[in-house]
Amino acid sequence: MSERDALLGDIAAMWREADPMPADLVDKVLVAIGGDNLDVEYELLHLVERSRELEGVRGLGDAYTVVFSSGPYSLLLRVGTHAAGRRRVDGWLSPPQSMTVKVTQQADTRYADADETGRFEFEWLPAGLSRFWLAFTDSAAEPDHPFATPAFEL
Repeated sequence: MSERDALLGDIAAMWREADPMPADLVDKVLVAIGGDNLDVEYELLHLVERSRELEGVRGLGDAYTVVFSSGPYSLLLRVGTHAAGRRRVDGWLSPPQSMTVKVTQQADTRYADADETGRFEFEWLPAGLSRFWLAFTDSAAEPDHPFATPAFEL
């Protein structure tokens, strides 16, 4: 083993100890993938970027952005942390257009309308495994199948 490999092994061990993967994460993801809309054929938006931001001007505490994309469509989400495990989600669709955005969580589904600029918001959502769906309001522009993000932790 080279000195570099030993150093990388030590770094990996440090992160496993400092920030371990939640014990139930694999089970949650498998359940979400296995039982979610088996009768619907949809196109999965791929995670392009996830980044942390400084505290927001609205006082939301820690915030991060997540970007998903597939073909011509992109979805940018800014997730801010409220107290008591709540999240505020501000989103933008590209190309900008009116759409209905649906969020599915374990036993809950919520909807928001994106305006003609592609902007939408969920004032608060509970923390937890979530999936965002894009539903086109203009049937002429609608593709053959809906778009959805993979399930991810808010």
